Amino acid sequence: MKSLKRLINCVKQNILHIVIGTNLAIIGTMLLMHHHYFFWPPQPEWITATENDSVVGFVGIVTGIGLISWAFDEKKPIELNRILISTASAYYALLGTTELMHGLFAPQGVPNMMTAGATELALLFVTLYMAKISPTKKDDDDK
Repeated sequence: MKSLKRLINCVKQNILHIVIGTNLAIIGTMLLMHHHYFFWPPQPEWITATENDSVVGFVGIVTGIGLISWAFDEKKPIELNRILISTASAYYALLGTTELMHGLFAPQGVPNMMTAGATELALLFVTLYMAKISPTKKDDDDK
């Protein structure tokens, strides 16, 4: 019973970490499984090769699992939180911008890239908000 209360308390206090972490893990898994998700009509081959690489998917999965783990960790290392939120922000910025650019070249009537890009840029703002409200070293020094 005590651990259930602790679990519920962690969820309440860190809901954004859990939601963003879950989203990143899902996106990372999808990118890991689809090696031809990104395309680029002007065709610099290195761009699509880099973006479709498995590493991009792994970064999303690892960052997502890291955010979820941090939410349930009793110690909650502040440095790790900073790294995870920074990585999540950069990930959303890269994917959101890329998908919006790809959306310009997608066949008409296929708005999934534009929709995904706009959603990921919105999630970028959520991660920036998380950075603002997350505990910092200064918060700990004040106690």
